[in-house]
Amino acid sequence: MNYSLTRQRFANLLATTTIAAYVLVALGTAVSTTDGAATCATWPSCSTDLALGPLSVESLLFWGHRVAALVAGLLVVASGLATRQIGVGRRVRGLVGCAVILFPVQVALGAVLVVGGPAAANGLHLALAMIIFACLLVALVCVLEDSARERTDTARETGFGPGTNEAIDSGGTTSARERPSNPLVRLRQTVGAYLTLTKPRLMWLLCLVAVAGMGLATLTGETLELTTVVATLVGGVLAIGASATFNHVYERDRDRRMNRTADRPLVHDLVPVRSALSFGIVLVFASMAILLTWVNVLAAALTGAAIVYYAILYTVVLKPNTAWNTVLGGGAGALPAVIGWAAVTGDIGAPAIALAAVIFLWTPAHFYNLAIAYRDDYSRGGFPMFPVVNGVLAARRHVAFYLGATLLAASVLGWLAGLGIVYAATSVALGAVFLRSVIRQYRIQTDEAALQSFYASNYYLGFVLFAIIFETVIVAT
Repeated sequence: MNYSLTRQRFANLLATTTIAAYVLVALGTAVSTTDGAATCATWPSCSTDLALGPLSVESLLFWGHRVAALVAGLLVVASGLATRQIGVGRRVRGLVGCAVILFPVQVALGAVLVVGGPAAANGLHLALAMIIFACLLVALVCVLEDSARERTDTARETGFGPGTNEAIDSGGTTSARERPSNPLVRLRQTVGAYLTLTKPRLMWLLCLVAVAGMGLATLTGETLELTTVVATLVGGVLAIGASATFNHVYERDRDRRMNRTADRPLVHDLVPVRSALSFGIVLVFASMAILLTWVNVLAAALTGAAIVYYAILYTVVLKPNTAWNTVLGGGAGALPAVIGWAAVTGDIGAPAIALAAVIFLWTPAHFYNLAIAYRDDYSRGGFPMFPVVNGVLAARRHVAFYLGATLLAASVLGWLAGLGIVYAATSVALGAVFLRSVIRQYRIQTDEAALQSFYASNYYLGFVLFAIIFETVIVAT
């Protein structure tokens, strides 16, 4: 059999096994936070009367978890056997072997929990499932990277490449736009320019994060007041607009050199720099006034910290100076989760921190895809983005690892907050789509494939946030 074909089939098997392991983790957390664990008190069979009755959500979760465990176990065994039949490195064999060894231990712990074992086994059971998933994911990335290197070497020898260097067109500098003579058209253009300074496309997702944080806060017994929700979102939108405006001002010279940002208002002098700064300052004061008046001091302080984080720490310090700017700057996008919780409770709770961790880990898994697609553009602008400094293959590896960390953090969030089947199903379905898009990047090495992962990351987080809001706000009311 053709060696490369055998390697590809093994990669497909390992990818399926990895996804199955994540499904097991997600369903396991949902079972542990609902009454699904009480559906059956025996193992491996289920002889309780409840099992003979109509299927409830809890029993569906329980049986779904058992089926997932069976499928994942068979796939783990198959992957372990496959490593001995084809020429994979010792690292891959060791990682898959770790999953093979740990899986029966994890199953035994599950059986202990079913028959009434100590509660401490629950955390260990979940931790082992996460370790198994992590081992399989790292093994999968190793296999995919080896295959990608082989294709690249073959392309160099034959002169026919797979599209690795097909960067999106990043044209040169642009000239200033002419101002229209019609006063109404000029007014509309000016208003549009100021609106563009606020980066409105970023607002919907960050607002969803804040609302999800508020929804999680209701788990403490607090109720959502319409005034609090509206004031938090309005204050947050103004804060986002202020941060984005300062970003536009500071990066205006670099924006002129990048095709992706060459149409920004300050590049074409549609807004004077001094006016843009004044606009941003006004937005800051308006945001603080609203939050202090109608929400609380903690939410206002956290929002002020988010503005400073994005406008100064990320834009001025991190982005132009280090390849780790996206990772370290992820806190700015994570803070709305804590702000939403604080707006309702007046303090900071573990579920809010867990949601912030999901956003923090998701940020590089999301943004590195865009940086891969526009790496030449970022290089022209003088930004040391990770794919520019360390290469596309290393960036893809980080996308996969940060995605894996995001998926595990989302499971921890579900466990801490007691989220149920809607959240679990959404995490599984959209997480699998996101992971599949990342795997596809190794096989179709084009910038378009990277952009597909970028879009998939948006869908993943958006739907997960909607699931949180549905379970904590809509269903609860």
